[in-house]
Amino acid sequence: MNIAGGIDLGGTKIEAQRFDHNWDIGEKRRIDTPKTYPELLSTMAMLISWLKGRDAALPIGVAAAGLLNPTTGASIAANLPSHGQKFHRDLEAECNAALTLTNDCRAFVQAEARFGSGSQTGCMLGIVLGTGVGGAIAINGCLVNNGHGQSGEFGHLPMPAETVAQHKLPLLICGCGRKGCYETLASGPGLERLAFHLLGRKISAHRLIFEKKAQPDLEKIWQIWCSVNAQLLHALILTIDPHIIVLGGGLSTIEGLIPALEKHLARLQWDGLPIPVIKKAARGETAAALGAAYQAWQGAQNV
Repeated sequence: MNIAGGIDLGGTKIEAQRFDHNWDIGEKRRIDTPKTYPELLSTMAMLISWLKGRDAALPIGVAAAGLLNPTTGASIAANLPSHGQKFHRDLEAECNAALTLTNDCRAFVQAEARFGSGSQTGCMLGIVLGTGVGGAIAINGCLVNNGHGQSGEFGHLPMPAETVAQHKLPLLICGCGRKGCYETLASGPGLERLAFHLLGRKISAHRLIFEKKAQPDLEKIWQIWCSVNAQLLHALILTIDPHIIVLGGGLSTIEGLIPALEKHLARLQWDGLPIPVIKKAARGETAAALGAAYQAWQGAQNV
């Protein structure tokens, strides 16, 4: 028997998953993300109908990139056709059902804090390293909520001047409109931008990671990229002081990433103070849908 359904709405794909009473995946469907807003609404409604099946009361959670404007309800999601639209309201109207909508990084952290690498820990910091950089905080398995939905947009913190000067880093314009955000270099595309800046030629992140052991110039770029990410993590450690850091997103699976981050963090951390344990996410690609489903289920219990 299904306990909840979750949808991970990404810029290129949508994945819908049913979860049973053990929070294991029962069934799932994956389709390409439509290019227009009306098509997105109809596609999401179709998936939600499939998730519910014969159980019209099944709680459904949707994890999507971006934020909601708390005043207007408009979606702020540059990579989705819902950008600028009142997506939550419109989707509920399309489905004629109440839905839980949450940020995808927050959903990831909820899943890992409750069911994954961050379970049974005190304070967990979750970071997603992928196309962008984001995350959230959980304490004793519970996601820390915030006033206006902006918490966790870690990739839009500015890089420190010392780091920029030390490595002669470029100050690039971010998708948010500001210049010098961590996300411009600490993400997957950021690794490629860093390589282009330092090498003067394009190279894919995949190729750089694959060939860096044999090419010193690529290894240097990799170490600078790890240093930039370690600077971000250290700033968050000083702010949050987590017991554990859990990494998700496509870049989190790179072999040697965690030891490299630990090495750079050890140089940054104050003498005598430990750095938090760093682990890879346990729930993998299912985490965002699982976290959204769990939040929807929680909401249904509180009605």
